[in-house]
Amino acid sequence: MLNLIKYEFIRKYRLVFMILITILALNLFLLTRGVGGSMLFLVLSPIVLYVFYLADIIRMYSDDLNKKTGYMLFMTPNSGYKIISSKLLTAILEGFGLLLIYFLFIIVNSIYIIISIGEVVDFRRILSSINNILSGSLGYSFNLIYLFITLFSILVFIIAFITTAYTAMTIRKSLFSEIKFGGLISFIIFLLINWITTYVSSWLYGLLSNISPYYESMDIILSTGRFNQETLIMILLPMISVAIIQTITLTGFSGYLLEKKINL
Repeated sequence: MLNLIKYEFIRKYRLVFMILITILALNLFLLTRGVGGSMLFLVLSPIVLYVFYLADIIRMYSDDLNKKTGYMLFMTPNSGYKIISSKLLTAILEGFGLLLIYFLFIIVNSIYIIISIGEVVDFRRILSSINNILSGSLGYSFNLIYLFITLFSILVFIIAFITTAYTAMTIRKSLFSEIKFGGLISFIIFLLINWITTYVSSWLYGLLSNISPYYESMDIILSTGRFNQETLIMILLPMISVAIIQTITLTGFSGYLLEKKINL
């Protein structure tokens, strides 16, 4: 398993390094635009990083299934379960790595903002600056803890989304490999899986709202903008739970197809 994960990172480290250099160059350029440029970077950079992350993870799996260079991976003495699990663990590690890098960018840009407004740099002031930026940009009482919870949740949802793409591509190369419109059917399955998970998340939240006064009062709390970390976690918890169950289930199913049904 560790060798497979190492192999995944060796394949992509050059591209990741180039992307990070580009992001760093963009940050330096926007810093020349003043505080506004720094704030713009903090808003845009996580979007850019997550889009790159999603495209990179899906592209690599597609290459493994559809290009000759990927055939060697499936000829190794590793089960389909190990292969797909190693890819999932690589995606999780890469996602957390990008999350950490973004928080480093937050610290650097916050220091720049503090210096720009003529304040003394200290750790408490950095946190205060971050919280003020977030609250001013979003119009809510938002802080760094909320940001971490939100970005972590988005990462979980993206990983769950990746498993739906993995499953659809695996179905295309296994169950529907000999079918004329296998690609179209797989795409429909991909859309259907995402619709089902979205529906289940909404249904679960609605169910909790009906049986729990705490969830029923959340809409009122959110409308005032006066929510706390506990409220945010309770709102996201049903969706995160569904995403984790989806990730485990689809990873196991894809592993089974790779092990028993794959047609390269």
